[in-house]
Amino acid sequence: MDNNKSIHKEHYGALIQRLAKNIKYLADENLSNHNVTLEQVKMVHFLNSHEDSGAYQKDIEQKFLIKRSSVTNILNNMEKSGLILRIGDVSDARIKKVLLTDKGKALSNTLKDFICNLETVIIKDMTEEEMDLFIKLLKKSLSNVEKFMQ
Repeated sequence: MDNNKSIHKEHYGALIQRLAKNIKYLADENLSNHNVTLEQVKMVHFLNSHEDSGAYQKDIEQKFLIKRSSVTNILNNMEKSGLILRIGDVSDARIKKVLLTDKGKALSNTLKDFICNLETVIIKDMTEEEMDLFIKLLKKSLSNVEKFMQ
């Protein structure tokens, strides 16, 4: 790898971290009106897409690449808030299926617009080609980091 490639006027990691921090700040500030965090919203959205069958905690861990203990804490808070139910699996009672309550489904519908608006802000003033390139580069960078982690 050419070392000059990594030397640039802007530090990629710092820009990515700043973007992520600002997105999280905006989201958390707006979501506090609903007493939920961005992590909870992501899980509500995921569970809403599995409305018929529900999902298992392991599915959530794999989808979001989050440790079991972190997912457990998030789900505990969501359960206390009345957003989800955890039901023992028919074949193995130790395994809990996670389902949205009516309150969780209503929250999902309410926040769809917020998430769409946030994504619109991120890509504001980008051309169609720039948006395509942005997605392509984000995926490539993510893949590079994931390969490096192995």
